[in-house]
Amino acid sequence: MSSTSCRAWSTSWTSRSVTRPRSTPCSCATPPEQRASRSSLSGMGADELFGGYRKHLATLMTGRYRRVPKPLRTGLVAPAVRALPVAVGQHGLRTVRWAQRFLTFAELPEEEAFRRSYTLYDTDELSGLLDPGLATHVEAVVDRHRAVYEDTSLTDQVSRMCLADTRMFMVGLNLTYTDRASMAASTEVRVPFVDPLVFAAAFSLPGSDKIRGRVQKAALKDAARAWLPDEIIDRPKASFGAPLRAWVTNDLSELIDDVLVRGELVGTGFLRPEPLRRLVDDQRSGRRDESKQLWQLLSLELWYRNARSAGVGTS
Repeated sequence: MSSTSCRAWSTSWTSRSVTRPRSTPCSCATPPEQRASRSSLSGMGADELFGGYRKHLATLMTGRYRRVPKPLRTGLVAPAVRALPVAVGQHGLRTVRWAQRFLTFAELPEEEAFRRSYTLYDTDELSGLLDPGLATHVEAVVDRHRAVYEDTSLTDQVSRMCLADTRMFMVGLNLTYTDRASMAASTEVRVPFVDPLVFAAAFSLPGSDKIRGRVQKAALKDAARAWLPDEIIDRPKASFGAPLRAWVTNDLSELIDDVLVRGELVGTGFLRPEPLRRLVDDQRSGRRDESKQLWQLLSLELWYRNARSAGVGTS
């Protein structure tokens, strides 16, 4: 299935589903016309339960980073990293993108750092992008995240992050898009890691058994060595994402200008035009990687138009 047809095929359900870019390859992993089996197993839940996400390790690493003298961090390291471009020509600089992302939460306390490790805006950035009347709603979402994160008696940071992910990220996003993408292909996906027995076993372990040094999902890998060879267990984690930066910068450039920048969300005042234009300019200049933000905003614009065309919100 070509990338063009894949995007077109997935649009029909993405517009009423979620804006997670990973949902597109999920929908295209096996097109319905090529699928022999109507059920499959997913590893969804393993990262949340056993500390497998890059954000888990990155948030832990903020403590090590803060051991560097503050004048050196704020006067040399941070300005130098922020001055670097995230792309040169058509070539993205992944290490720079990751370093700039890390700096957005490296100086923050635990809960806030964890939230910023996987969200696209800080509170002021999001409030500045949206209608001023929505600022209280932004604050309410942030307060709710804090309440969920702190509602635990777990004593180590890794376990607190994992529990927060199972309560929010896993059920609110990952299981949602897995279910909708699989149902769009008439396929049942089963998630054995979400079994209550596995859940209880995962949270009976200390966080040090989940992340050892830079090894993530360590306990799960230990258990798997009874059945799988080391070269499978120890290979780098493979991404299941979409080529989002290339899409936003190239393939979708005209669509972003015509549909998003001059779109209905800007026209209604839901989005403010100046901050949106800065996102677009930063992305195209290579100064910042704003591809996820623009993808989500474009998806929101298309969802809004589809809803309006179906008569939602009209008298």
